[in-house]
Amino acid sequence: MLLAAWGALGVVTRHLPSALSAVLAAIVLIGAAWLFWRAFKSFDPIDTRIAAARLEVAAGLGEMAPLTSVDDKPISGNNALWAWHQTQLARVTDKLTKPVLTPVAPTDWAKLIGLIFAIALCAWQPVWAARALNFDLSPILGDRDLVIDLWAKPPDYTGLPLVRLRRDNPYVSLPSGTKLVGRMDGAHGAPVLRVGSKTVKMSRERGQAWQGELPIAHSNRVSLDRLGTRAKWYITVIEDRAPTLISEEAIKIDSRGRLDVAFRAADDYGVTEAVLRVTALKPAIGFAGNNSFESAIDLGEDVEEDGARRVFIDVSEHVMTGEAVSIEIVVRDAIGQETASKPTRLVLPQVNWKTPLGGALQEQRLLILREARPYRASPPARATLYDPQSGLPIKLDLSEPLKNAPSGIVRAEALLGATLAALRETGLSETGILGLQFARERLVLARSTDDAHGVAGLLWQMAMQAEAANQTPAQQKIAAARQALEQALKDGASEQEIAALNQDLREAIGERLNELAQQSESAGGQGSQGGSGNAVSGGDIDQMLQELERSGASGARQEALEQLDKLSELMENLESGGQGDGQSQQGDQSGSSPIDDAMRAQRDLTDETTGRADQNQSAPAPDLAQKQDDLADRLSPKEADEGEQTQGPQTQARAGRAQAAQSMREAADALRRGDMASAGQAQNRAEQALQQAAQAETANSGSGDQDPLGRTQPRRDDGKATKVPDQVERRRARDVREELRRRQGEAGRENEERDYLDRLLKER
Repeated sequence: MLLAAWGALGVVTRHLPSALSAVLAAIVLIGAAWLFWRAFKSFDPIDTRIAAARLEVAAGLGEMAPLTSVDDKPISGNNALWAWHQTQLARVTDKLTKPVLTPVAPTDWAKLIGLIFAIALCAWQPVWAARALNFDLSPILGDRDLVIDLWAKPPDYTGLPLVRLRRDNPYVSLPSGTKLVGRMDGAHGAPVLRVGSKTVKMSRERGQAWQGELPIAHSNRVSLDRLGTRAKWYITVIEDRAPTLISEEAIKIDSRGRLDVAFRAADDYGVTEAVLRVTALKPAIGFAGNNSFESAIDLGEDVEEDGARRVFIDVSEHVMTGEAVSIEIVVRDAIGQETASKPTRLVLPQVNWKTPLGGALQEQRLLILREARPYRASPPARATLYDPQSGLPIKLDLSEPLKNAPSGIVRAEALLGATLAALRETGLSETGILGLQFARERLVLARSTDDAHGVAGLLWQMAMQAEAANQTPAQQKIAAARQALEQALKDGASEQEIAALNQDLREAIGERLNELAQQSESAGGQGSQGGSGNAVSGGDIDQMLQELERSGASGARQEALEQLDKLSELMENLESGGQGDGQSQQGDQSGSSPIDDAMRAQRDLTDETTGRADQNQSAPAPDLAQKQDDLADRLSPKEADEGEQTQGPQTQARAGRAQAAQSMREAADALRRGDMASAGQAQNRAEQALQQAAQAETANSGSGDQDPLGRTQPRRDDGKATKVPDQVERRRARDVREELRRRQGEAGRENEERDYLDRLLKER
């Protein structure tokens, strides 16, 4: 009664100060507790006989007392009176089958009406009643009226705005990783933000509201506590699903040697990253198990409605260029979840180097990049000098990091040194020599694999510069104009800028066509042909240029990029059609010679043998021995023995093949014994014999011109070459080749350098 009455007075007490209201609530609660305790202590259970007597009085049967006289006994000798008494009791007891209403005192009626009225007021204004009955100590401790806010800050990658959680809607759904920011103003002490079992004590700065934050990763109960729970919510976390990826087309290689990648990807909140994962099918030993490499895919902004994308990726600089690989498309979302496509197996395209220097630098670059094993640890070699003037110590590091480098780095340094020494004889510019010298010094001073990998970028730049230097001015203009136009189309340049770049490309192509025409007239040649044999005319190129200009003017940027690729392919066909005469073209179409194939196979076997030697494997290698025997059988030594006994290029070629086969069989025997050193020496002799046989066959075919590094170069007698070497340049090339052979034969040179000189002298 007391509690109901005080709750009903909540409409009055809500205007009282918080501290006074808390004190009065405490008094009421204490008083109610005292009354309950007193009632409990004074409670005396009523006796059954007394209860029966009171019930008889209430029923008006107090005289007969049918309940309390049950235990009466008859007086002896008066059975008739006892029977009459029993009959009367049975008759009166029947009246007790009906409910007996105990009279209620007027005071009890008043108390009941007051209780009902108080309960009705409490139900009408439950907030006032709860405040009146709330025994809150916070006002007594200095708290004012509390103002509570809870904000949800979704992760940035979702793009969702900040959300304020309402107290009248405690059930909320939020993304995983959302940060909950609680604020409470009016509290004298620090409140607590609670998320499940995690709690954070709020703090404030410069008298501002209390504030605290906690992330929520799972569905949980959230509350703000200050001397009890002040507000609570029930959060359901929405889990972030992994991206979806659909790749209906297999990865292909387009006409320009790029990877053609098409896929559709989507995610709850957007795909943040796409990569091309390239895995080596036959990883090099130097990879040390890390045979997967990832290249970023530019997602761009031009995406179709269904999330379809098509990109062309240049992999000419990739570490696995020219190797058999497995390629996957991998897309990731902001929290790192990834989805991969089905792998596609292919041989990664590589640059068709037109200069020997570019090919040599690329070979050394790949040697460096395909070495991931760490440097060996060794004690430092230090020395201390003293400045004679100041007397201060100068500490020197005399250690040689290259001695601790893995075999791939050591071999690359030796090859780079051999290249530098050889190219000094060819009249290479001082800038080029300084660049190679700088790259070599960086490789020598590298103290870790990462440091050594930094040289690879420099070698790539020098290789590309060597390729560009071999082009005519018109070819260089075409390359620059095409690159500028492609970048402008991707960046969304204005129509005027695209039209100007189209005109630059047209003029550059016109200059190149004039060059080809002059060369053709001077050689008395016919029109240029593409690789397929179809004639490429100026009208075809002009038509393609007109279509490119129309697409650029109409804003069809993607279509313009595709037409630009077609134009580049057309120009490449035109260039390839102008190389050599009909005889050389026929030779190209017929494929490489058996000696060329044998040299490539022998190089692979030599590399594999060297790899096992680097791993200190001295066990027999019957698999390599069988491959070596098969390769020796392919050279047909019997045919060489049956050759004519006359001197000439053909006889020299047969003798070289026979000598190579004999060295191969010696290498096979050494491999079966597990003697890797002897096998490597025999394989080097086989490569030298094959190189001599290739030179003899070249001399026999009449195409004996060689570049400064000893590689055979087809005769360009149709006038379409960019530069025809004169007699002086040819004599210089022969001198350089002879110098390389002399250095290769010196016994004091290291095996790595001699091996590389062998490769420079081979026919590729």
